[in-house]
This record gives sequence, structure tokens and C-alpha cells, in this order.
Amino acid sequence: MKLLNNKSGIIVGATSGIGRAAALLFAAEGARVAIVGRRTDYLQSLSDEIAAMGGSAVAITADITQSADIDRMIAVTLEHFSTLNFAFNNAGTIGNFVPMLDQSEDDLDKTLNTNLKSVWLSVQAQAKAMSEHGGAIVNTSSWLALGGLIGSTSYSASKAGLDGMLRPAALELAPKNIRINNINPGGIDTEMTREAFRHDQSTLDAFGLSHPIGRMGTSKEVAELAAFLLSDRASNITGQAIGVDGGYAIPGQR
Repeated sequence: MKLLNNKSGIIVGATSGIGRAAALLFAAEGARVAIVGRRTDYLQSLSDEIAAMGGSAVAITADITQSADIDRMIAVTLEHFSTLNFAFNNAGTIGNFVPMLDQSEDDLDKTLNTNLKSVWLSVQAQAKAMSEHGGAIVNTSSWLALGGLIGSTSYSASKAGLDGMLRPAALELAPKNIRINNINPGGIDTEMTREAFRHDQSTLDAFGLSHPIGRMGTSKEVAELAAFLLSDRASNITGQAIGVDGGYAIPGQR
């Protein structure tokens, strides 16, 4: 039995990296997916790829830092699929990944608005749409919610806030039969990670080798956990922030 057979859901931040891998995997696992992002051409290409593999997708161009776009995202999904069974909130920004003294108030605001406020608003809207029949929500957090790198002050604050939001949200949503969990990736070889390291291949190679498993993770590995957490097989898991980091965040391992 496919993990997400006959389920309908939203993937926010679907145009690249983890979100794109999730869209392809979820469709392969039997889901009907609303793929959401800001780049219309990327969304259309992904939608075409899902259709070619026999899946069902609707592309929604949206900026989820805008509450009106979040409401429209929900409305279009319900219009196409009638119900919302799951949501994967994966959109995010690395922000201005430089030391705190070199960041501006605008840098902080943009990072918090994208990585924390927009997810709070998205979860609120998604849970309302699921309130009659239940569902599951997964958010992409980061190992940097608990750790740090030079330049990560605003990013770490946004992801720590996401993990802090998770636990009371799980308590509030459980009576409505809605589960919510976070995934906390370590080093994943995505465009965002490469941007954080200024596309310096030698630094990226060293970062990968610093993981106990000897490499960075892949987007598909993160998507596999997201699919499981959104499926009925994870029916007793809620309020958890789960690392997918090859052991990188284990205290003392470095």
C-alpha cells in the first residue's frame, strides 16, 4: 500500500530542493498534491513531470509571507481536491548569512517573516481546513534550531521559534485529530546550503565530511521522512522535532 494513497495535500516551497523531492515522492506514493512556490515556470515544469508519471498536481504561485496568498493557497487546493489531508510547510530562506554585527533589522525581519511567521499563519489556515476530518502537518525546521554557525543568528532564531511553536500546537490540534511534527535536517545538499557556504566547494566537502556518516544528506532522504510522518503509519507521532542529519547534531561528536 502506498504511503499517501488517495490523500490530498499541500507542499509549500516546492520549486527546488527538499520541496521538489517531496512533490515527486508524494505523487509516487499516491497523493494528489498542490505545489506552491513563487516561481511559476518551475512549478509548471514540476507539475508536468508529476503528470507524466501518472500523478495529479495543481500549481499555485504564491508568496506565503502574504496572508492573502495563504488563504488563496488553501482555497485553490480545496477547489481542486475537495479536502485537505496533509500539508508540508517547507518554504524558507537562509537570510543574510553573515555575522550578527553585519546584519540589519530588515535582514532579521525578512528571515523571521519567511521562516516563522509565514509557517505560523500557514499552520493556522491548514488546521482550520482540516478541523472537521483531521490531518497531518509537517514543517521543515533545522539542526540550527539547537546549534549554531557563524552567520546563523537570525536563521537559528527563526528555526528555534518554529520548534517552540510545535509543542503547544500539537496539544491544541490533537483534539481535532490533527498531528503536527517538525523535521530538522542537518547538512543537506541543496541550493540553500550552497548559498550559505558561498558555493565554496572545498568548504562544502569539509562540511559533508564533518557528519558522522561522512557526507551531507539528500533532499529525497528528508522527503522520505516527511512522507512517513504525513501518512497514517505515523498515527501516534505528534509534537516531535526529528533530526535527519547523519548524526551531525549529536552533542560532543565533533
